[in-house]
Amino acid sequence: MNKRAMTGFSSAIMLAFSLMLTSCSGSQSDAGENSETAETEAPVTEVTEAVTEVPSVYVEVQNSDIHRGDLILVNRDNEYSDGSNPNIVNIYENKSDSYKVDRSYMQLDKTMIEAINSMLDDFAAKTGITNILCNSGYRSYDEQKQMYDEDLENTGLLESDLVAPPGHSEHHTGLAMDFAIDDGYEYPALRNEGEYSWIYSNAAKYGLILRYTEQNKHITKYRAESWHFRYVGPVHASMIYRMGVALEQYEGFIKDFQYDNPLEYKYSDTEFYRIYYVPMDMTSEKTSIPIPYECLNNNGAEWPYTVSGNNSDGFIVTVKIPELSPDYDETFLYMFGAGGETVMPSDDYSSEDISSSEGETIGENAGEDSQDESGEAENEAGNDEDTGW
Repeated sequence: MNKRAMTGFSSAIMLAFSLMLTSCSGSQSDAGENSETAETEAPVTEVTEAVTEVPSVYVEVQNSDIHRGDLILVNRDNEYSDGSNPNIVNIYENKSDSYKVDRSYMQLDKTMIEAINSMLDDFAAKTGITNILCNSGYRSYDEQKQMYDEDLENTGLLESDLVAPPGHSEHHTGLAMDFAIDDGYEYPALRNEGEYSWIYSNAAKYGLILRYTEQNKHITKYRAESWHFRYVGPVHASMIYRMGVALEQYEGFIKDFQYDNPLEYKYSDTEFYRIYYVPMDMTSEKTSIPIPYECLNNNGAEWPYTVSGNNSDGFIVTVKIPELSPDYDETFLYMFGAGGETVMPSDDYSSEDISSSEGETIGENAGEDSQDESGEAENEAGNDEDTGW
């Protein structure tokens, strides 16, 4: 091969090699650009901090339980339809020595007996008086019907204004007691006077309320009864006492508070509660009750709770909580009853603040300025035959 041919061949080889390099370089550049484009166009997932919510916790109750609990409301409009209270026991076999029982076979709810024992033990220790007489406790439907029929026969009336119709007496619940004084002769009804005023001033501490007063008789539709006490539990008795309202007004007031906007209450400097209403589920045989998660944590030891039917249309939940909300306000205690009605303290209650059951006195002088019920009411209250509510 001559020199010219060799030079041309070499040039051809160099050109081909150069083209190959250019091609490779272009491919790599394109790949890099494509890679960059792919990187840029890839969807970006926004990462945010997870919000941890307290899970909803529910307990199921039978709708029939609406007729059970310390807060069941029994009156002319709400009949008591549950006659299977397993806590009804003999008073005489479970009482303390600080009071007397009219009949050895008289019965009462065990919780009510324990409350009476505590209250009258403290009363006896303070005053030395042990002549309080448990005059009328639990009554069956048949016993109430007999009393009602006898009253109609004696008075000739078509409807009794003294004895509650069968099914509508608080005595069916076993949570009510009529008290008298065993003076060895007339057995007069207990009244808010003298040393006995201590009972009216301190009853709420033990979970008891004076159910029928002069001040609330237009609400209860029953005449004032200075002798008839009802157990609702210390927390609710404390609120009813301080608000000066009837049980009807109180339960109407509680209906304004649900799980999402509960009522909070400072029972004492160390005890706080959350209270709310849950309507009964009318579409099922059971109702799901929402409760704070803490109620189930550690077997409920952290936030103990109770559920009571109201004997009408729902349930009242009471939860003990470790602290109150920063914006807690107690003005509701002095301003409102059911329907926003202004409420004044009842004749038998003072507006003094009350404290917890741990050895502190509730409104020590609450009964001193209380007005007595009418003389008519006093004459009607002598014994069990005279009181039928």
